[in-house]
Amino acid sequence: MRGLTIVLVILLLSSAGISRADEPVKPEQLKKAYDDALVQLKAAQDRKAELAKENEALTAKVEELKKQLADSQSQAETMKREIADNDERTFYLRSYHAAWQAFIRRYPEVMARWKLYLGESLLSVPQEAPDVINSEWILPAAG
Repeated sequence: MRGLTIVLVILLLSSAGISRADEPVKPEQLKKAYDDALVQLKAAQDRKAELAKENEALTAKVEELKKQLADSQSQAETMKREIADNDERTFYLRSYHAAWQAFIRRYPEVMARWKLYLGESLLSVPQEAPDVINSEWILPAAG
């Protein structure tokens, strides 16, 4: 700080000499210019310190936000993987269910046994009408 003060005083003296070559520089004027320069220097240093503190606080906040972003991105990736796994399981179960439905429609005896196993009575009204047009449907033998 001392070196900067000396530089300021030299600049003030040289500028005072250039602008007022006719008038001699009074010591009071130099003292006032020196004090003003010190006040400005102190204010500049205080502002620099304030800005440094603000910068540190903002840097910490940015790091915190980066961590939150990384956590959010990892959660999003986890959710995407879970959704993909659920899609695969859903497709598998739907295709398995469709194959099972096709199988029990093809074999009405198995359908009757399945419904009996599930607790439906053979005398209850069926929820689905039998496919009369289907040529693969086997009519029970009369006899």
